[in-house]
Amino acid sequence: MGKLMVGTAKVCITPPADAFPYPGPAYLGGGVEIDGVYFDIYVRMIALSNGEETFLFGSFEESNGTDALKDAVTEKYGIPYQNQMYCQIHNHGGVQTTTVVKEGRGQKKNHQYTEVQKRMGQMIFEKGLEAAGAALANMVPAKWGFGTGRSYINVNRDYPNDDGYFSQIDYYDGDSDKTLSVLKFTDEQDQLIAAVLNYSAHAITTIGATDLDGKYKVSGDFPGFTCDYLEKEYPGSVVMWTSGAAGDQNAICCFNGEKHYSENCSVSINRMIPDGYQYAYSQNLGERHAVDADQVIRKIVCHDGMTMKSACTDVYVPQQEAPAGTNFWLNIALAQNNVSVVEKLAPEMVQNGKIVGRSIEEYQRVEKDEDCEMQLFVLGDLAIVTVAAELYVNLGKAIKEACPLKKVFVITVAGGHGNRIGYVQDTGSNTHKTFQHFGEAYPCDSNKIFTDGLQKLAEKIYYEK
Repeated sequence: MGKLMVGTAKVCITPPADAFPYPGPAYLGGGVEIDGVYFDIYVRMIALSNGEETFLFGSFEESNGTDALKDAVTEKYGIPYQNQMYCQIHNHGGVQTTTVVKEGRGQKKNHQYTEVQKRMGQMIFEKGLEAAGAALANMVPAKWGFGTGRSYINVNRDYPNDDGYFSQIDYYDGDSDKTLSVLKFTDEQDQLIAAVLNYSAHAITTIGATDLDGKYKVSGDFPGFTCDYLEKEYPGSVVMWTSGAAGDQNAICCFNGEKHYSENCSVSINRMIPDGYQYAYSQNLGERHAVDADQVIRKIVCHDGMTMKSACTDVYVPQQEAPAGTNFWLNIALAQNNVSVVEKLAPEMVQNGKIVGRSIEEYQRVEKDEDCEMQLFVLGDLAIVTVAAELYVNLGKAIKEACPLKKVFVITVAGGHGNRIGYVQDTGSNTHKTFQHFGEAYPCDSNKIFTDGLQKLAEKIYYEK
């Protein structure tokens, strides 16, 4: 094992001017267009090598995957597939794109893409390949360390209603995880080169938000502001944010009004929020999160040398489909009591500002289970588990508890196969009629599926020759 070397890159992936107006996300009910840039979005890349192995970690400030990037990096730069990790921050303030797919793979179910979205997907793929090459090209001698702290900016978002369904609003009695994990890299003079942050929260503070001019705009949501704050605090560094198990975790104070409200509320507040407010709130929250991260960064003592091991496997998650003729997005809106979207898609179902006759047929399990990629990276005494899905927080905790190493964090919305199975509830929550319950993963013993997958990965690393 030789000296640890680390390199970084940060490449802008903001849509060009001719991409606007850009189609807004389907979950807002259609008819929404993004028309401008509030804050640039980026792909950040970190390369690390110990003379025996070379790893690449990448994080994209957008919402869809980059299926074929691992194969392209292997072909162009010679980095083995299992030594690469690319994730999305699952940015609801960015743009939805297609992903450049591997042969024999398809796009995510229930999504229809326009030509401009396909063009953006190709551009992001190419920028990712560019960032990988840049990070590999500028590696310098480095030290590393790991630490954890707490950040109180997330909250469980599955709020139980009287009729058995759940609204998407802050639920402070719900399960959560406030752990903020930080992997730190410095040069030999102890100056920060890079940091990888991991935290369980949806990047959703700017969803459907309008700027002062009344237009929906692109931003990196609160993680983008977090990374920008820290990169200014440590000039020349690259700070990468990754999403932990956030399937039922929102950033605080996202939905407390008209869009997602309790059945008992008689008034709405979201339409009273002034233009520009949510972007300012997102920046405020992101910078608060950055201060929490900085407290951890400053406490971490870095050291020389790093053993590096990796393994990759697939686990198989049962899938489900709605009855024939069902409007997928309407069911999602109905399940989370999203009155404004239901009013767009089925106006007859909304009376006096409330959904009437809410009832969703149970979905049927399909014959074929979907493969979901899992990876395990062992860096010294630290384990990083990555999953190509959006896991509930207690499922993430189960994976951490099952890990043979005490220092561990979980990155979701990752993987070479893309984010195809969507939300996965933990075993204890799989009967809860949340909107995630009516996604693509059939309710199952997910805790066992993913902890068995972790065991398989550990066996590959520690027992296979």
